[in-house]
Amino acid sequence: MKRTIVVLLLAVGALTPAQAQKKQPVQGIDATADALIGIENRWMEALVKSDTASLDSIFADTFVDTDEHSHRSDKQGVLSVMKSGELKMESIKLSDMRVHVYGYAAVVTGSAAQVGNFKNQALAPKIIFTDTLIKRNGKWRAVASHRSVTE
Repeated sequence: MKRTIVVLLLAVGALTPAQAQKKQPVQGIDATADALIGIENRWMEALVKSDTASLDSIFADTFVDTDEHSHRSDKQGVLSVMKSGELKMESIKLSDMRVHVYGYAAVVTGSAAQVGNFKNQALAPKIIFTDTLIKRNGKWRAVASHRSVTE
């Protein structure tokens, strides 16, 4: 009987570290997903506030943006439009976000309800987006964004 209890205790003791190891990567992924969603929220807040300094820190120097009308722009192009006042965002509400992490790269997809205008033309009220981010020197930066109009 004592041997049975000792064997069970050893078995439980052996399983516990293995289970703890399995949980660590999941917690790391959850923390990374939370951090990336936080970046997405700061990004949208910066767009509404026309905060080009924050956008500059979120975008990698090689950032590429493809908008709802298939217009492609680089980081400086996006910052220029924000500085000029041609793009005015009143509100952006993100939803349905999903984060896919691939080591030092991640893809964030989601939907957004937005109110604003570009060159005095109303923006599409609903879009879907795909953002690609990479981690360099311990910091996540957006390298690409693609948006499409949805109904």
